[in-house]
Amino acid sequence: MSAKIVWQTKAPIVAENFLQKRITSVTKGGNTYNHYALMALSEQFDVSIDKNTVKNSNQSFLNYFIRNQFAAPNADVTIKEIYPAAISKINKRSKNIAIIHHIDEQFSGQTFAHKMFFKMLAKKLPEMNLVIVVSEYWREQMQKMGCKNVQIIYNSFNLSEYNSTENEIALFRKKYGLSERPIVYIGNAHRQKGVFDVYNSLKDLNVELIMTGAKNKATELPVRFLSLEKKEFITLLHASSVVVLMSKLCEGWNRVAHEALLCQTPVIGSGIGGMNELLTKSGQIISTIENLREHVSEIILTGKKNGQTGYAFVKQFDMNYFNNAWQTTIKNLLVN
Repeated sequence: MSAKIVWQTKAPIVAENFLQKRITSVTKGGNTYNHYALMALSEQFDVSIDKNTVKNSNQSFLNYFIRNQFAAPNADVTIKEIYPAAISKINKRSKNIAIIHHIDEQFSGQTFAHKMFFKMLAKKLPEMNLVIVVSEYWREQMQKMGCKNVQIIYNSFNLSEYNSTENEIALFRKKYGLSERPIVYIGNAHRQKGVFDVYNSLKDLNVELIMTGAKNKATELPVRFLSLEKKEFITLLHASSVVVLMSKLCEGWNRVAHEALLCQTPVIGSGIGGMNELLTKSGQIISTIENLREHVSEIILTGKKNGQTGYAFVKQFDMNYFNNAWQTTIKNLLVN
């Protein structure tokens, strides 16, 4: 009989994707990682979602908080995303794992409620049997918080999905009326992702600046905004001469930078949080806004050699690595 694993998530989209056994195009970042972890574990264990921890859109946070103070699932292993890790009851009869992508108090922790949340999280994390993170930076942060057992399982991808032909790139340019100027993709259209600073730095370069997202949250910028399905987004990464990701957030890793390197496109980034490890180990450029224009100009002149170097590093993180890492981690935890 396989071990019983209960996954605790606040996000309805993670629960929905798990029930449908497929991932939707609106699923991004850590939610994507969590979905693939659920799928990996489902291959060898009895996995379910704890419905108590899924927050409905019409549910007050107070009601959600109270509901999760007392109920604990019957499980051999309980895996907690960040919100359940902070507020849900710890089941002493279960092995407890927290999965932490990043913690960014600078932008999300200014209200009293958020300060209380981070305080509860800091108290609960050291009580876990294991904390899983996605970079060396966050392993160090968890250890500083008192977590004794911290393991890295890196973001991983299906490498076969990251191909585009020259014809697909040409059709993409034609569809969106893009000129033959070099494309510089500057990331998600959101102030915290650094697009305003990037625009101000690069606006006078003879390049095509593009930003993407489900919704344009930087409408003030005279920058081409595209809302793309995954296949077209991959084509954009291939079409770009360089990807510039000057996020101000303390990143867990940076899935977009990773994806760009899978397309052998060079990346320039802020290197904040776990992004530093990704860019450093893959031979990419960590830049300040002051030096960004110079770095972008240099990459455009020298071509995609840096991207090829980056691909040699990130290609190790395929789904075989990811599935094996998660499955082995659970097996080891159960026998210890």
